[in-house]
Amino acid sequence: MKKNKTLSLITLLGLLIAIPVITGVFQRSGFELRISALEEDEPRNVVISDIRSTNFKVTWITEREVIGGILMDDGTQFNESSKSSYHTVKVEGLKANSKYTFKMLSGTKEWTMETGEDYSATTSGVPESTDKFLVYGQVFSPDGFSFQQGGIIEMSLSSGSDKSQTVSAVINETGGYQFDLGGLLNSTLTRKFAYKQEVEADLKVYIAHNQEGVEKTYSIDFLNQRQIQNIYLGEVNIDVIPGIEGEEQ
Repeated sequence: MKKNKTLSLITLLGLLIAIPVITGVFQRSGFELRISALEEDEPRNVVISDIRSTNFKVTWITEREVIGGILMDDGTQFNESSKSSYHTVKVEGLKANSKYTFKMLSGTKEWTMETGEDYSATTSGVPESTDKFLVYGQVFSPDGFSFQQGGIIEMSLSSGSDKSQTVSAVINETGGYQFDLGGLLNSTLTRKFAYKQEVEADLKVYIAHNQEGVEKTYSIDFLNQRQIQNIYLGEVNIDVIPGIEGEEQ
């Protein structure tokens, strides 16, 4: 009888010790899983671009495929229709010369900047243009041969000391992208930028949420062409289009 009591006491003590340990393991595991999921959903490489008097665009990358969106300070939402790792949302119906603050929507969470502040954009006072001028290009993966399947790209133009605002786009599954330069404004959003001439184009490509962007600079004559030189992410000296002159600067 005494032996059985001793065994029962040892068993009870073992359970009392094991329960907190097991609970701690599950708690840590669940916590780590939640943190991991949040990190995968976090918007990275956020670019606010294509600002006009009534709209602007936001592009960004997430580690996993989620549905993204924009939550304005008045509660209005602009959401994507499908999951992706490469996101672009156009915010429309705005007033000219007005500052707007917003949060990013990604997965099941609202996101602010790392400082804790909301994102913001101020619309232009220049009247909206209905002009369209599509320019396009293609991005090749670091192997130098295959198309880059997805990513985001931003571009700004300059002519002497005159600089344009930033435009952005998502790179598709065949490495293609396009920008609409119709109504392109200068960097201070106070007037239209003269893009139909020879300009310097500064481009930046993001292909992963945890990588720095790859930067390229080209001379392009948009008066006579609409195709931007091929971008090769692996080699900096082979960014050319057969039959079209142009070198990386």
